[in-house]
Amino acid sequence: MSYRRILAALDGSRHAEAVLATALEQARLNEAELLLATAVPHYGDGAPVLVADIGGQAHRAREALQVEAREAGKALLAKAQARAKNAGLAPRSLLLEGEAADALCRCAAEHEVELLVIGSRGLSTVKELLLGSVSHKVAQLVPCPVLIVK
Repeated sequence: MSYRRILAALDGSRHAEAVLATALEQARLNEAELLLATAVPHYGDGAPVLVADIGGQAHRAREALQVEAREAGKALLAKAQARAKNAGLAPRSLLLEGEAADALCRCAAEHEVELLVIGSRGLSTVKELLLGSVSHKVAQLVPCPVLIVK
């Protein structure tokens, strides 16, 4: 099977390096367009706050967290972009906001992705039992094949 558009889901974990390497290889083998994506949490007004918002401090704190998360996401994508360019590819980078699995599934559908490459990064056993892993949720919901990299 040949893929025309591949999405690499990057999260900064140790598995992300293997995800990127696998996505680069698949993009070269398939002569496919490569999309690099990372999702950052949304710290909007609906985010829970554990302290009273005296003088708008909680709102400013959420804004600062959002800016910090976006900057970290941009840095992660820039590093991956440089590695891809060194491999002779010219991918597009996408900074997504929101819960990672949902954001990746929306992105895959919107960009008509034909293969999504994601890491198997495990959560703690208890957390995974309660919430499920991002890769598991993506594999269940995304409208394209998923390659889970260990």
